This record gives sequence, C-alpha cells and structure tokens, in this order.
Amino acid sequence: MILVRNFEKKLMEIRVSKTKNPKAMKRLIVPIDFSSYSDNAFLTAIKIAQKSNATITCINVVSTELDWKNLSPERKIKYPHIIDLEAEAKDKLKAFVFDHQLHGVPVEPVIEVGVPHEEIVLVAQKHQADLIVIGAYGMGHTKDKFIGSNLQKVLRNAACPVLAVKKVMNGNDLRKMAFASTFEEDSKPAFMKMKPFFKDFQASIHFLYVNTPKDFISSKEAMSKMDKFAKGLEDLTIHKQIYCHNEAEKGIQEFAEENKIGYVGLASNNRKSKTSYIIGTTETVLFKSDVPVLSVKL
Repeated sequence: MILVRNFEKKLMEIRVSKTKNPKAMKRLIVPIDFSSYSDNAFLTAIKIAQKSNATITCINVVSTELDWKNLSPERKIKYPHIIDLEAEAKDKLKAFVFDHQLHGVPVEPVIEVGVPHEEIVLVAQKHQADLIVIGAYGMGHTKDKFIGSNLQKVLRNAACPVLAVKKVMNGNDLRKMAFASTFEEDSKPAFMKMKPFFKDFQASIHFLYVNTPKDFISSKEAMSKMDKFAKGLEDLTIHKQIYCHNEAEKGIQEFAEENKIGYVGLASNNRKSKTSYIIGTTETVLFKSDVPVLSVKL
C-alpha cells in the first residue's frame, strides 16, 4: 500500500512538473522581405532566441503563382526572371544575416519560390516552429495602411503562435504582457502554446477582460472566469484586470497603452464566437496600436 501511494505521489509530481515546465522554444521563423518592418522582426527574434537558446530560420520568398517546386528543370528554364530573382534573393539574404550582430544565435537563411504566406506557413510546419516573428507591414507599405495581407493570411493559417511587430521589442517589452480573452476553457490550449514564450522572460501576465455594453457581465462573474482560468498556472505571476469600454479592440489598445504593456496576447478564432476573439480583433489591435500582438489560432 505504501509503495502504491508513493508511486501515485511520484506520478502526480511528474504531471505537475510537465504542466509547470512547458517545452522550451527551439525554432523561430522570421520572414524577411528587406523592409524596415522585417528588420525589426529579425532584431526582436534575436533577443528572444538569446534568452531561449533557440535557432532562427530567416525565410525570403520569391513571389510567383507558379507551382515552382513541381516544375521540371526543363520548364523552369522558361522562366529566367524567376531563376535570376532566386539567385539575387540568396545573395541578399546572406548579406542581410551577415550585416547583423547575431550574438551567437544560429541563423539559417532559406529562399523559397511561391506564394509568400503559403511558403512561410509551410516552412514553419517543416521546422516544427515554436514561433513566427513577423513585421506588421511588408515592403512598400506605410503605417497609415492596414496591416499586410501576407501577415493576415499567416495569422489565419499558422499552427504555431505568431508575434507581429512594428518596432523592435526591448527587454522591458518582453517582460510585461496582457492576455485579452473572455476566459472560456476553449481558449486555454492557445494560452498554453504562448506559455514557453513568456516563461523564458519571466513575464508579468495581466489577464484582461474587456467588458463591453454588448456582452456585459458583472465584475464578479468576470473575475470568477479569470480565477477559474488561472487554476494550474500558479507558476506564473498573474494580475487580473477588468476594463470597461464600448469596443473590445479599443479597450485592449487603451489598456495596453495606459499600463505600458509590452505586448498583447490573443487567442483568435476564424468564426464569431463568445468564447474567443475573432482574428479581425487581432488585426485591428495591431493596426491601431504600436503594441506587438502575440496571436494563436484556435
């Protein structure tokens, strides 16, 4: 009987240990289009990789609708401009990596030919990426325009967390995040996917419930939801916040700016749902604010 009890106790300790020590980040993907925004994403990824001992894969995509991977060599030579662009991209990406201070972080440059957002997601899947760090805009875009279409599609299709940035994140940014949610249980797996990211930086987590007139609940009920969601997360420093606003997106933005939040975490859903924010919320918060957004698709 004593042996059985000891075994059960040991099994429980192992389960708790697994819960409290999520898999560390090993691979970061950074799309590079040589814009200032992709440069900021790369510099942010370097900071993250230094702390987590991760490697970085930089990907540049030569854009074409052709099914390049499945074309025969004989067919490919009919498109010399693509071959030239691919060779030029290889040289540019190698020079891009060489020109940056890597601080000992292993960086692998990868060139693909195809539809950019599709190739980014495929490379992330191939490398079993833990995080994609991507600029909010691409080459030729300005901050007064909506976020880049490739980013929107990566947000919708990537299985791993996606961190979208406009500016380079510093150490203070990485240590203070707000997780905005309605705190239903189906959002928990998305939060757990984010956990290795903010665990590396021992980030202070602000659970944020934005109360709107459309979906108003009492403060007691909102706090109860957050308390229930926080069970099993005792290894994190969590602060619970209720913020009232007419619109969820603006409420998230204002809370982040007022409280000097380093980045906002969102569990997004393609469908309108009361149990999570839709992906449009992620895009809107990112567009209307300089605060980086860490998004996980449910």
